Amino acid sequence: MEVNWSDKARFRVREIFDFYNIKSSRAASKLIEDIADAGNSLSKFPQMAAIEPVLSDLPIAYRALVVRENYKIIYFVNENVNIVTVWDCRQDDKKLKKEIG
Repeated sequence: MEVNWSDKARFRVREIFDFYNIKSSRAASKLIEDIADAGNSLSKFPQMAAIEPVLSDLPIAYRALVVRENYKIIYFVNENVNIVTVWDCRQDDKKLKKEIG
């Protein structure tokens, strides 16, 4: 199954990299590598993550794969895996619906 990263997801990954890169380029690169590896692993088992509770009332079944405790890859599955965004779990969950919409 193919994994598609939305423009928003790519933008969020870039923001994460830029934030951590100020302190350590090696740490920033490793974090981004972990996020990318986790996202790409969905091609083999797309149902591995649980339904995201904050988004469970939406018509699409959004799933959330946790990466390093602080980040969630938010995605849905149809013919492919569609990564919508990468969410910083330290934010208010109420903002997540706005991020998706």
